[in-house]
Amino acid sequence: MQIFAKDTKDTPPVLDIDATKNGWNLELKKISLNFTSASLKNQDIYKDFSNNRIKGDSQIVGQAFGNFQANYYAKNFVIFNSLIAEYGRNIIYPQNSAKIDNKTLDRILIGTDYTQRIWKIDRILGGFEVGPYVQLGYQTEFTPQAGLDRRKILRFNTGFKVFDGKYIKNLHLNMFGEEDFTYKIPVESMGLETGLNIEHKIEDNVTLTYQFNFRSYLLNNYPPSHNPEYELEFNVKLDTKVYKNFSVAPFVSFYMLKGRYFKEVGTNLFIGVSISYSQVFIDAKQKSSDF
Repeated sequence: MQIFAKDTKDTPPVLDIDATKNGWNLELKKISLNFTSASLKNQDIYKDFSNNRIKGDSQIVGQAFGNFQANYYAKNFVIFNSLIAEYGRNIIYPQNSAKIDNKTLDRILIGTDYTQRIWKIDRILGGFEVGPYVQLGYQTEFTPQAGLDRRKILRFNTGFKVFDGKYIKNLHLNMFGEEDFTYKIPVESMGLETGLNIEHKIEDNVTLTYQFNFRSYLLNNYPPSHNPEYELEFNVKLDTKVYKNFSVAPFVSFYMLKGRYFKEVGTNLFIGVSISYSQVFIDAKQKSSDF
């Protein structure tokens, strides 16, 4: 594999990158409504964590999800910008009991990411690009949990990634540092994170997607009642386009949280179907003169 390609005489070296992408890529990746069945275990012992993904009861729930990306491709770098919002809630009216109102999911993620374009590899796994990156992100929620302030986490990542491949859309390994402003006294953490996003087009209108993310908290100053050791997320989805930009997708979503001072892990398993809409507003593969 060559990092540089140059003429034998006086042509200056150029980076081996994907020159077909240039300028802005604006895309509504997905806006969807999910109908799911949730199965939780050991959520009671994680009641003091600000993390709201190990909350609620095993039940039928509804969720809304949105993902918008505004990425800029230059010759030597890419700036990835994303806004992700998801919210889930379920209201149950049991017979001869008070109303049960559970918030099952509540997360807003805002991120900007500078990635250096170093290599473009064509002959492995359908091709992909590789480069180091730094990322700044902010996580919050729509409504705070009872007894807690609104979740507010500032996170900084730096590492290496594989991106924009035919199959591998994102594979990253990084160190992270974060400041959690949810509590009266901010909490600091540092650790390692890895993630993988694979897309496999089975047919023109059918795509199988795998997503995996693992975060290990090596150092932090959380109190023992809500001190995280690691968290893991895994999603599988089969997207089928049914009409233009509309899709239907059965999916499985699994989340795990392990407290440093707890023997058992907290888990949250979703099995359901989503109805979604997506659209590309500007395609970076077009020539810049086109827009």
